[in-house]
Amino acid sequence: MLKKYFYIFSLLVFTQVSAQIDFSASNLLRYGSGERSIGSLKNNFMYRENLTDLRIRLPEKIIFGARLLYDSPPETGKSFKGISRRFVEYKSDNLELRLGNMSELFGKGLALNLFENRGLAYDTWLDGLKAKYSFGNFKTTLLYGKVNFLDSTSFYRTEDYTLLGANTEYKFSKTTSFGLSFVRAKGKIERPQITDELKAEIGELYFSVKNGNFGWLVDFSHKWTGVKNGDSYKGYGIYSVLNYTANSLGLTLDYKNYRYDERDPFERNDFTRVTRMLPFQNPPTVMKEHSYLFLSRSIHEIDFNDEVGVQLEVFYSINEDTHLNFNGSIASRHDFYNYRPNAFSFNKEIRAANYIPSLDDKYSPFKEMLIEVEHSFNKSTTLTLGIAGRSKVTYNDFTGDNGTHKIRSTVIPFLLQQTISEDYSATIQYEYESVFDNFNSSQNEFSNHFIALIGNIYSKVMLGFRYEFTTNTNEVSGKKDWFTIEGGYRITGAHNISISYGRERGGQTCSNGVCRYIQPFDGIRITLLSNF
Repeated sequence: MLKKYFYIFSLLVFTQVSAQIDFSASNLLRYGSGERSIGSLKNNFMYRENLTDLRIRLPEKIIFGARLLYDSPPETGKSFKGISRRFVEYKSDNLELRLGNMSELFGKGLALNLFENRGLAYDTWLDGLKAKYSFGNFKTTLLYGKVNFLDSTSFYRTEDYTLLGANTEYKFSKTTSFGLSFVRAKGKIERPQITDELKAEIGELYFSVKNGNFGWLVDFSHKWTGVKNGDSYKGYGIYSVLNYTANSLGLTLDYKNYRYDERDPFERNDFTRVTRMLPFQNPPTVMKEHSYLFLSRSIHEIDFNDEVGVQLEVFYSINEDTHLNFNGSIASRHDFYNYRPNAFSFNKEIRAANYIPSLDDKYSPFKEMLIEVEHSFNKSTTLTLGIAGRSKVTYNDFTGDNGTHKIRSTVIPFLLQQTISEDYSATIQYEYESVFDNFNSSQNEFSNHFIALIGNIYSKVMLGFRYEFTTNTNEVSGKKDWFTIEGGYRITGAHNISISYGRERGGQTCSNGVCRYIQPFDGIRITLLSNF
């Protein structure tokens, strides 16, 4: 019904003001052809993707937008041909109305965070109506619509939700603000031969205080889920961040305590359970997302249903040429479940200080630390050097220490950026990683190496070479090295084409706490980006 009214309204408006419109568009064309593999299993693979975003600015502060999408087949996710996005939007100084598709964020995402990540095939955009109104220190948002979510990152299933959401924020002063959110959802989750129906309510409360160099925010949400012909479950999440800034020092301390669906190991490993954190929620990860290759291959996937942790980041300018950055994070489960083999069940053992992370192996801890130094020798030469250490324990609740997975790694990244002249520049990147993995039974220790050379000419031409190799004889792909050559050309200021050819290692990659395993790829990729 919403689609029907949307098209009628859009046609009427467009015919009335067709002579007074401002048009803009962007087009992204992606093509790849080659071979995907998992171990010795190989298959030919080709993807064709074309994404066109259109925006038409009409008089009276009205914007019309649409996305034409051709994913047949896509690199990841579900095949699609047609209009995947369309909206009409009105914006004034105090009022914003939108009909159609939209993203949205309430607070820090503990109740609602609708976003898209095409690389991971994750999309929770809403199709419906949104109204925002602001007056002075008061701001409120109301939305209603449907979320059609395809979960293909952990277990293939479709999830359909009807959402009603409201958010209100009020600034008491220049230093203090307060927010409330409420989301009600009715959902249907379809799996092979099984359909689950649920109702959920999520309430959120948050406030922030700023005083001079200090800033503090606390966000709390409570989730209730009721399953048709089943049980109901309550959970909650807490996120807090403390900031301090001075002339040459910046400090950020994050805290998370997510217990949206804490379960024993039998139920915890069931990724299809409907009482878990819902896909339209997405709180802060409280873990750094890295740009370095080896650190971006996460060894830890966040469990928003049962995880407590802290993160500290410090930025310090030693002088105008030298900057120091430190980041460290620790996370673990809250409690331990003691297995009783005779009863084939678990007894929950509540940890006394379960509001802070533990490094005891029983709680599957993860820890990471990065120290990074950036120094500019002159206006032309910048060197970045770092060292990172991280470790992850996945405790086996059934067999104890004998079946527990432990993995540790040390990563040393090196980045040199050199401006040769106004027309030429070059970047050299090298990363070294040493790994200990007790599940790699015949070779517990091995190393990974990555080298990248990138040159830019006249700000129009980019030439690059990437090479990676490992000493791991048990690599899943069955290979020992991977290489890629790539080139790019800026046709005009608005059009770019890039081509790459080679062998890519793949592996697990994560963004905003959403993770997917990317299969190794051997072949050619072409990307053309245009703006009109």
